[in-house]
Order: sequence, then structure tokens, then C-alpha cells
Amino acid sequence: MCKVSGWGDMRMGISGICLGVATTVVPRRRLQARGMIDRPSLYYCRMAHFAAQWGATLILFNPEHVRWSRNIVEAWSPADLRHPYGNWQKARQRLPDIIYENVFVHLAVQGYAHELRQQAAIRGIPLFNPGLPNKWRTSLWLSNSEVSHFIPPAVKMAHGIGSIRRIRKWGTAYLKPVGGYGGMGVTRIETLPKGQYRLATDRARSGNRWRRVVGESQLQTWLDTHDGHFMLQQGLPLLTLNGRKVDFRVVVQRGVEGQWHRVGIVPKIAAVDGVVTNLVAGGERLSLEQCLVLAAREGKSIPIEELTTAALQIAQVISRRYPMTGLLGYDMGITEDGGIWMIETNPKPARSLLTDEMRRQSALYSAGFSVYLARKATVRARA
Repeated sequence: MCKVSGWGDMRMGISGICLGVATTVVPRRRLQARGMIDRPSLYYCRMAHFAAQWGATLILFNPEHVRWSRNIVEAWSPADLRHPYGNWQKARQRLPDIIYENVFVHLAVQGYAHELRQQAAIRGIPLFNPGLPNKWRTSLWLSNSEVSHFIPPAVKMAHGIGSIRRIRKWGTAYLKPVGGYGGMGVTRIETLPKGQYRLATDRARSGNRWRRVVGESQLQTWLDTHDGHFMLQQGLPLLTLNGRKVDFRVVVQRGVEGQWHRVGIVPKIAAVDGVVTNLVAGGERLSLEQCLVLAAREGKSIPIEELTTAALQIAQVISRRYPMTGLLGYDMGITEDGGIWMIETNPKPARSLLTDEMRRQSALYSAGFSVYLARKATVRARA
């Protein structure tokens, strides 16, 4: 039973596993052939459908709607467990056996899920996909692992002329906020002749896009305003198509056996002279087929299998250190000489980039890995 005594019964299937998804995206009113219903997004309906195949029930809840002192939560679940694509209802229920933290990145960065993580740890509830360390810390330890050859050189920002020396050595560098997302605050710094530097940002904190050329003293003054909350990463001669830089969102997930799988590869192409490929910063999404055709026209190739192998190898390293990690989205680059690089790791990649089939696969793996963690927790409790 999943519902708390006093609010009625809800059968959970054979195993009785209750999978909770912490999210601020709640079901909304929708018109179907039989009338109005309350239903969440298709992704969660699919998760509920797949969860039921393993004898589990899916519930959705806002992290603020948990009464930790009573171990109950106000949550949504299918009104009829046999029909997860139909009406959903809200009720007070016991805490789930596993929590999938699916709070938006900007809310997670602001600490919205902090109490959820803390209380889940106190109660021994497995938390699927909590955040990873910031970009700098992740880059640092991966660069000292067996997958270091995929990680671009980077340093943490510090005052002094050392940063400018590094930029001159690299030729091009990217200044990034260590806790940033969506391409916000990323600046490209290019070394020019005669002690000049070109700075470019697609999405400044003010929301503006700007370009400027400065001298070394101006650059030093500007760099001094960026403290340890920023990192410098070496610029890479990324593959270009029609003169525009391309990178690849590679999404990998773990399934019901705990193994990693590729969900999909989504090429992203920057605007002309673009700094980042993020859609909100002027980039565009391509299908893999479109990308392959464009590359072939220019006599270039896209090493799909090599990208996949690299992504899965990095995922293995990350999940050994952070075993609750089951979903990763990488921004990966291919250089003109065929090198493969992992530019950034995103533990909460946006599903909006994925095709419908990729989202279906993602829902399958999300439900499966949640069941995997719940089963492992049950075995540990019985030991």
C-alpha cells in the first residue's frame, strides 16, 4: 500500500515499491475524449507505465509538500494504476522508497532541494541523481582519472598575471562560472597580435550579447573581477559545419540492471561567431542525420561510436564515485583532427533537446534505475 492509513488504499503491485519523483511540474487539466482529466507530462506517464511493469507505483510531489515530521507527502499518482495515461489524483501518501530528484537546474542551484537531500539521507532513502560537484571540481577529479584524455585542460580563476599567461599559452580560453548553466556568463577570450584580446559573450548576466577588443591591462582588470567562482578552460578547435562550431549533447542513463546505456546524441550548432551552442543563447538543434549529411558535404565525418564509448566510459568513472548517479548529459566536442573531448557534464540535462523516442527511452531507464536502487536498498535493509 502506498497511501497513508486514513486516506484510503492504493494497491502498489506485487513488490509494493513506491517511486517518488521530486518536481515542481505538477499535473494540469487536459481535455481527452472522455472529458477533462488531471495528467502530468507524457514523460511521467511513461515512467509510471514502465514502473508498473516492475511492480512499482510512481508518485509525483513538490519537495515543499513533504511533512517530514510525519513521514508523509502530498503527491500525485494515477487514479487507476492500469491506466497511467489517464486521470491522476492527489492524496497524502507515505514517503517513497526511492526519490528521483528532478527539480529544475536553476532551482537546484538556488538550494530548492537542499532539505529534500538532507531528510532523505537521514531516513536512508536512496536519492536518484542528486547534483554533482561544480564544473571545476568535476573537471579536476576527472582530469586525474583514467578518462583524463577526454577532459580539456582547465584552471580555477585566481588573481594575478598567471591567468593571462595561461590564455596566451592556449591561444583561446573560455571563462566559465563553476555553477553556471544554459551558457550564462561564458566568455570566450581570444589572443590577438600586439597584446590585444577579443572577448565575446552570447549570454551575459544582464542578458546581453557583447563583443569587445581590449589590451592586456584592461583584460587583467576585467579578470580580477572574476574570483574563484569561475574557471578557465582551454579552447578547442572544434569541428565546424558551414563555418559554425558544433558540439554534441550525449545523454546516457542506467537501467533496471544498473548498467549504462546511450539514450541519444543531439548535435548543437552555434550561431555565426557564437560562443556557446545552447539554444537559449542562439544555438540550434540538428538531428544526427542532418549533421551527418552536412559533414559529408564538407568531407568530414562524425565518429558516433567513439563518442558513445567515451560517454559510457566517463559515466562509469562518475558512478563509481557517485553511485546514485543514473542520468548524465555531456556536451562533447570533436576537434578537426578527430579528437574527442568532454567539455561539460550536466547531471540534469534538459529533455527538450531529445526526440520523442529518446524521451521514451529515457523514461524507461529512469523508472528502471529507480527500481534498481529501491531493490538494492531493500536487500541492504534485510542483511
